[in-house]
Amino acid sequence: MRNNWIFLASLAMLLSFAILSTQWWAWLFVLLIVLRLFFTKRWRLIGVTLCLALLFAAYDYYYQKIKPPMPQSYDLLINPDDCTVSGDQLRLTASVAGTRQRVQAYYYLPDQQAQHYWQRQHRAVKLTVSGDYQVLRPATNEAEFDYATYLRQQKRIFYSLNIDEIEKIQLQPATFLIKLHEWRQQLILRSAVLPQQLGQYYRSLILGFQDADFKSTGALFKQLGLIHLFSLSGLHVYYFANLLQHLLLRLRWTRERVELTLLLLLPLYALFAGATTSLLRAALLCWLHIFNRHFHLQVAALDCFAVVVLVNLLYRPYLFFSLGGQLSYLLSFALLFLQKANEWQRALRLNLLSLPLLLYHVYEWHWLTILLNLLIMPIFSYAILPLTLIGSLTYRLLPVIGQIINFCFVKLQIGLSWFARPSLMLTYGRLPPLLASCCILILFFAWCGQHRRYYYLLLGGIYLAGFCWLHFPLQGRVVFFDIGQGDSILIETPFHREVTLIDTGGKLHFGQAAWQQKASQTRAEQVTIPYLKSHGIRRIDHLFLSHQDADHIGDLPAILKQIQVGEVYFPAGMEHNQHFQQRIWPYRMCTKWRPLLRGDTTTITDFACQVLAPRQPGSGTNEDSLVLRLQLNGKTWLFTGDLPATKEADLVPDTTLQADYLKAGHHGSRTSSSATFLAAVQPQRVIISAGRDNRYGHPHGETLARFKAAGIPYANTADSGMIIWNFDNTWHDFLD
Repeated sequence: MRNNWIFLASLAMLLSFAILSTQWWAWLFVLLIVLRLFFTKRWRLIGVTLCLALLFAAYDYYYQKIKPPMPQSYDLLINPDDCTVSGDQLRLTASVAGTRQRVQAYYYLPDQQAQHYWQRQHRAVKLTVSGDYQVLRPATNEAEFDYATYLRQQKRIFYSLNIDEIEKIQLQPATFLIKLHEWRQQLILRSAVLPQQLGQYYRSLILGFQDADFKSTGALFKQLGLIHLFSLSGLHVYYFANLLQHLLLRLRWTRERVELTLLLLLPLYALFAGATTSLLRAALLCWLHIFNRHFHLQVAALDCFAVVVLVNLLYRPYLFFSLGGQLSYLLSFALLFLQKANEWQRALRLNLLSLPLLLYHVYEWHWLTILLNLLIMPIFSYAILPLTLIGSLTYRLLPVIGQIINFCFVKLQIGLSWFARPSLMLTYGRLPPLLASCCILILFFAWCGQHRRYYYLLLGGIYLAGFCWLHFPLQGRVVFFDIGQGDSILIETPFHREVTLIDTGGKLHFGQAAWQQKASQTRAEQVTIPYLKSHGIRRIDHLFLSHQDADHIGDLPAILKQIQVGEVYFPAGMEHNQHFQQRIWPYRMCTKWRPLLRGDTTTITDFACQVLAPRQPGSGTNEDSLVLRLQLNGKTWLFTGDLPATKEADLVPDTTLQADYLKAGHHGSRTSSSATFLAAVQPQRVIISAGRDNRYGHPHGETLARFKAAGIPYANTADSGMIIWNFDNTWHDFLD
């Protein structure tokens, strides 16, 4: 069976995709592996492999059907390294006492003293709490990261708990695993004395803990196409194992005793450092290598890799559903075939192999990725890992060493940030998963077979076809983003000739103290920008700002920072508003700014755009909202911002308001969409953009009653998620 376990590993992986994701195309690859297996004509191998694969398929099917009932207990078991404090929010990954079920719990800290307690917490505790369990809410927009699916697949968490009050805190009895968690948390807390960049690398690479500060570093590496360095970061396991082996041999330990010690310590380190995907892969591969050497076994490296895949699939069937899992195992598998390649060839091939996955998950590619990999891979492997270890271990005795190392890390970060400019990025779009899988398969055929030129031509043809499909769509669409309590509407014309955005959304902040403020992404960064990039859009030609409220333009800076904008329109007079000036000041030279009044024209060429209000300059309040009437493929649209009923009434006597579709004013508030106004517009459908369980109660019952009385159907992003109207006059609700 030498070098044949890879058949079972491949089948098990593909069956997990086919069964757990219900993607029909995955069965085509299952069939391909089965046919390849039959070509071996080794009937014992075929029989054993297919029988074991059927067992894996049954396990996946059973695993998919398991959904635990909503917990009834409010006693939670908390490990100290599963607590995260961000501003006044405490986030806990907890086990429900008396069960094997895990939940994601949230609690808003009452004061700064409570914040300090949880920031310094290093003991495993049992909490008795009161609150409400809820089913985790899925993503509600296309291309939005689905945190609920991530928790369900990678951590088997199905429910969240909003804690109202922590009634009791008790220490858990100490067990061996609890002691590991407490020791890890103590090291995490002690690392706070390290300089920032050195501390980030120490916590991430050695302790397996990625805090909020590391997110920017991870995003930078992902943007530059270097994320596989962290997917392969399990390399530090080999580094530490070799270092420990060298030290113990120097102390005159026998090689057999050293190997037994490593066989014991490697699983403990994997548990201690968080048992992440890359770490488990590296630790188990290293363990098998030492095991083979110690017991003089002749198990091939490919068989060892296959065993690691199978073991981890049993532990985590959704292993290959995340970018980290896909890159970690795919690139490790590729390295088995690239041992004879030089550094340039290895970097080139690893980049080609990671490209389909990056385009599927990240949607962009950096023009200098290959060059950066050639420069950074040796630095990462031979400098960052040992320097991180040296700097963290010596900092208390000789802080100057750690400071010098941190200075080098900071300069490296600054240099990489310089390369991460939008102008150096190719916004490709989201490569369909079937094409991404085909690209990976073609690459392995090109490396293992003959006629490489034809394989690379086929690969280039797939990328070109995908690029044209994404960048030149045949049909236009209007997209209402579900961004919570706010407005953000995108208009894409066919072939992306012009892209128009009306408002950006944003969060309203109500007088929080400094300690309560938490670092978080804007909704534009979570929803709007990923959607644009997934569709190959890197430029917004026209951006309309209805008025100055934060829920309409609060995310404007995030848009201007990451997306090229041709021209920004806003109600005349708002340029003198102090809050508006503060928002746009850093980006005032990045685009054109143009105030609008009734009757003004725009530079839009793909469709007619009438400006109906305001009539005179104002300060950007609700009363000054920009009112737009658009003609899109034979249908008329009316957008009114937060225009109140009194101003709606001013438009009725002397303005043509009739429209097929109306964006409800002020999120469905009772102060807008009056009966007189609706009679003048006579819409066939109304779209409401409102947040779930928002504090204002939008949309108000009185407004919905007016829609029903007029016989006007309506849709709300709070219920439907993202709402899309295609130019062929078809509608699509994301949550349907």
